[in-house]
Amino acid sequence: MSKGGLAVLLVSVAFIVLLAGFSVAANETASESKAYSCLEDQISARGNLSLKEATFGVLAIGDKSSMISKIEAQKDAKSCWPKGACTIKESAQVALAYDRVGKDSSEVKSWLLSKNASATELKWFIEIDIPNRLFANCTIKDGQRANNIKISSDMSLSGNAGSCLSIENNGFMLRVNNNCLKNTFDISCDQDFITAVNYQRTTGGITYVLPESHSAASLGTTSEKINSECLKTGSTCDYEGTLWGALVLQKMGEDVSRFTPYLLALADDNLRYFPSAFLYIIVGGDDQYNLIVQDQKQGKFWEVPGTRDGRYYDTSVAMLALSSKGGGELDSAKEYLLSIQTKEGCWNSNNIRDTAFLLYSGWSKSVGTSTGGTTIPSCEPQFSCENVFDCQSSGGTIERSYACPNAGQSCCSAAVREQTCTVLGGKVCNVLTEQCQGIEEPSLEGSCCTGGECIEIQQPEDTCAPAGGTCKALCESNEQESYGSCLTTGEVCCMKKGGSKLWLWIVILLILIALVVFGIIYRAKVKIWWFKFMEWFKAKILRKKAGLGAPTKAAAPAARPMPQRPGAPFAPFARPMMPVRPVAQPARFQPKPKDKEMEEALRKLREMSKK
Repeated sequence: MSKGGLAVLLVSVAFIVLLAGFSVAANETASESKAYSCLEDQISARGNLSLKEATFGVLAIGDKSSMISKIEAQKDAKSCWPKGACTIKESAQVALAYDRVGKDSSEVKSWLLSKNASATELKWFIEIDIPNRLFANCTIKDGQRANNIKISSDMSLSGNAGSCLSIENNGFMLRVNNNCLKNTFDISCDQDFITAVNYQRTTGGITYVLPESHSAASLGTTSEKINSECLKTGSTCDYEGTLWGALVLQKMGEDVSRFTPYLLALADDNLRYFPSAFLYIIVGGDDQYNLIVQDQKQGKFWEVPGTRDGRYYDTSVAMLALSSKGGGELDSAKEYLLSIQTKEGCWNSNNIRDTAFLLYSGWSKSVGTSTGGTTIPSCEPQFSCENVFDCQSSGGTIERSYACPNAGQSCCSAAVREQTCTVLGGKVCNVLTEQCQGIEEPSLEGSCCTGGECIEIQQPEDTCAPAGGTCKALCESNEQESYGSCLTTGEVCCMKKGGSKLWLWIVILLILIALVVFGIIYRAKVKIWWFKFMEWFKAKILRKKAGLGAPTKAAAPAARPMPQRPGAPFAPFARPMMPVRPVAQPARFQPKPKDKEMEEALRKLREMSKK
C-alpha cells in the first residue's frame, strides 16, 4: 500500500471512531433528556407528592410544580420534617434540597445542630509515650484538679489518675470517663513526651487513632480534648441520621470532624446504610473509596446487604460519592442505568424518588432558585468545583453563593487537582473483568491500582437456583440460609424450611451409581440372567401370537391282527377296499428368523452354563 493510501486509511479510521464517539454521546444525551422529561411528567401527573418525592424532585429539577410549597406544607413547628414526627434523616434531606435551590435553610440547620450530643457508644483513651524509654513523672489536669502518675520504662502507668481518668488496657492507657468527654486535659512530664488520643467501640474491636498527636520537651505541656459527638434521636445516637446530617452540615460549611469518630467506629455495625459512600464524601480516604468500588455488583450497580431502600437508592448514594472523581466505575454504572430505563425514560417502574435521586447523583444539572428566578451563578471559572473534604483539607472555603453541576461537589475557593494513574505508577483495571491485587487509589481516570496487578475476576457460580433456592440479601422467616452460592456478592441462598428436593435427587443418583457398580462386578451372572429372561419373554410373545398352548401327541389306533395260513409266509390279506380320502395333516410349525436367533442365543447360553 502506498503512503498516500495508508494516510487515507488512517484518516478514515479516525473519522469512524470520532463519529462513533459522537453517536454514543448523542444517545446518552437523548436518554438523559428523556429521563428528565419522564420525571417532570410523573410529578405533574401526581397530585399529592410524598415528602420524599418532593424533596428528591427538588434536588433533581429544582422548584418545579411548586414542590417547595409541598415540602413546606409538611414542616413541623420546630423547623424539622415530617410534621409531628421529626427525623434527622428527612430533615437533613430537606436542608440539602433547600441548599440546592438557594432557599434559606438556617432554621433546619439550627435544628440539626441541636440534636448533637456525646457519643457514649465509644470509649476514649489518652496515650502517653516517652521516646527515650526512661522513667517519668507526669501531671494531668482534667479541668477539676491535678493528678500525678508514673510511667515505667516499658510505658506502663501507675498512680492516681483522678475521677475523670482510669488506667486500663493492661496498664498502658488512660481511659476518659463518659462524664468528662467535654473536658480538656493538660499533660506535663519531666521527660520528653508525646500524647495521642485513641478510641474504639464500647464492646471492643478495632482501635482507631486520631491523626493528630502532640509532643513537648521535658516539663512542657500538651493539651488533649475528646471530640466525640453524634446526632441523637431521643437518648440514642441515630447512625443513619448522623450520616445524612454530617453530609449536609459539611456542605453548608460546618466542621463535622466531631462526628467522624462515631461514624467510622460503628460503620461495620451499620453496613445497610452504605457508610463508606457517605464517609468518602465526608472524610475522603483511599480505604473508603476502595470499599465503594468493591461493593459494586457486576460492574453495574450497588445493593448493600440488608438495604432498606433498594438498589436504585444505593446506586444513587454510590454515584453521589464517586461523582466528584468520575472514573470507570461511575461510567459503567451510568451506562447500565441508561440501558434499563422504562419506555417513558424513568427507572424502577417510573418511581419518582428513585428516578429523581439517580438524576441528581449521576446527571445533575443547574436549576433555578426557589423563587423561580435566574439560575444560581456557576462556580467555574471564578472558583473550582471540588469535594468538600478535599477543599477544606487544602485550606479552601466553600463559596455557597455559587453552584456546581456535579452533585458531589461544592464551589471551593482553592483548586484541588488529582494526579493521573500513570503518575501514581499504577494501572486502571477493567471494572467488569479485573480486580486490583494491590492498593486502589483515586486518580483522574478513576480507581488506580498501585503496588500490585490487575487480575482477572473469577466469575461466581450460581448453585442456589438449581438446588431449588432463591438468592436474597436476607432470608425470610419461613426460609433458612443454605450452602448454595449466588452470583451477586452479599446475597445468600435461601431455602424453604422443611428440606429441599436436592437430597432426593442425591439419593436417587447414589442408587443408580450402586446399580452400575453391581452390574460391572457381576456382569457374567447378569448376562446369564438377562438371556434367561429374554428366552422366557420371547417364548411368551410367540405363544401369544400363535394362539397355541404347549404341543401334545395324539394316541395311535390299536393294530388289527391279520389271518395267516399254516406254514405259509406272512402276507397281507387282500380284499377290496373302499377308497379312503386322505386325512389332511396339520401343517408343521416353521420357526421364524427371529426364533432362529432366539435358538442360537439359547444354544450359546447352554454352552456358557457348561463352562
